[in-house]
Amino acid sequence: MSKAYEIFDEAFSKPRDPRSDEYRHGVIDILKFRLREANEVFGKHQYKLGTAQADAYFAGCDEGHRLAREYLEKVGDGKTAPNPQVQRPAGSAATPG
Repeated sequence: MSKAYEIFDEAFSKPRDPRSDEYRHGVIDILKFRLREANEVFGKHQYKLGTAQADAYFAGCDEGHRLAREYLEKVGDGKTAPNPQVQRPAGSAATPG
């Protein structure tokens, strides 16, 4: 099972308010995107903008972003910290051409 589906199943296996299929599709689409898993439908407008279905999908996308961020922060363990500054000799910086 992919990590995206593990996170999704964990989030939706707990008692919570019911969510529509469109909402759940938004959650899994973003989890797959953020965790760099294959996702054939991401980026395609599955629902007509301005409809309740599209609103539910985008609300699910928001939760997907939150779940992905929480997971990536947990497993990152400082790996996403900025690189240390490197001292370069004077005049070695690239100049615009």
